Amino acid sequence: MDLTLGGGLKVSPLGFGCMGITAFYGASMEDEDAVKLLKAAYDMGYRHFDSAEVYTSQTKHNEEQVGQFLRTVPRDSYTIATKYFPGRHGETYDLASTLEAVEGSLKRLGLDCIDLYYIHRPPPTLEQAEEWMRSMREIVNMGKVKYVGLSEFSPEWTRTLHAIHPVTAVQIEWSLVTRNLVEEILLDCCKELGIAIVAYSPLARNLLAAAPTEVPTDWRKNQPRYSEENLKRNQELLKKIEAMAESKKCSAAQLSLAWLYFKAGELGLTMIAIPGTTKIPNAEANFAALRVTVTKEEATLLEELGAQVAGNRGNEAYENMGLEGNMKKVSGA
Repeated sequence: MDLTLGGGLKVSPLGFGCMGITAFYGASMEDEDAVKLLKAAYDMGYRHFDSAEVYTSQTKHNEEQVGQFLRTVPRDSYTIATKYFPGRHGETYDLASTLEAVEGSLKRLGLDCIDLYYIHRPPPTLEQAEEWMRSMREIVNMGKVKYVGLSEFSPEWTRTLHAIHPVTAVQIEWSLVTRNLVEEILLDCCKELGIAIVAYSPLARNLLAAAPTEVPTDWRKNQPRYSEENLKRNQELLKKIEAMAESKKCSAAQLSLAWLYFKAGELGLTMIAIPGTTKIPNAEANFAALRVTVTKEEATLLEELGAQVAGNRGNEAYENMGLEGNMKKVSGA
């Protein structure tokens, strides 16, 4: 059963986050393996795929790898989202530079229209964000993009930009161990304006699936939850969730995803999660989470466990690039 995001965009109930195929979690997948993975996910029922122009390695570009897969399936059978990264095209957000970015993504994806196009992080000023949204309004009118989204934006900036052109979705980190961004900050704004939530890192960068036994060597090594001390505590947290999952004959990852969908329903939010993986069995297990049910009592127990997480979701630099930093600008801090 499809979900309908703000403005009428229909997507599959679970999306596929494509970032890890190319960047941030070790070596890029070979193109043939990436296409095989994405085609397997497509056959399972994933029909919404999430990429970005900034997901690159020294040898690969995520949009190009995703584009190779998209050429193998009918255009009307999926939706594709990608993202514009502020500052990557200079500090101008006018129509010319924004259109150049969109056309670059279209070329790499091998498409003539993008279903959902986000700005990946808030730019330095609200004025720049407004200029970008005015540019996107024109680009939508050109037929190169269907729907526009924001990622990691405050309610205040979201309201301002929504008045310029409708915001279909806000992409934000939301999981059992990262709840405040949606539940305390974005909830009222998104419900009032009919904006959907696209939940990235719904498994907390694998912390809710298979926490590593040692500090990772990838980008997570600089993030608080993966410091040596915090990682030990978070491994114990995962064991508690695993014990609860075992009693329901599912995995901790499946239970965590099932909780997220339960919570979105409880809060009255339209939400699609976009977990990512490089392994076909993990993709299959994640999709099967849609069949796992969570009761109110179970959700309460899970939330009590989730509150025990050690460490912030990101280091200061990471958070300042996102919603936390945007909130500081709004408050004048």
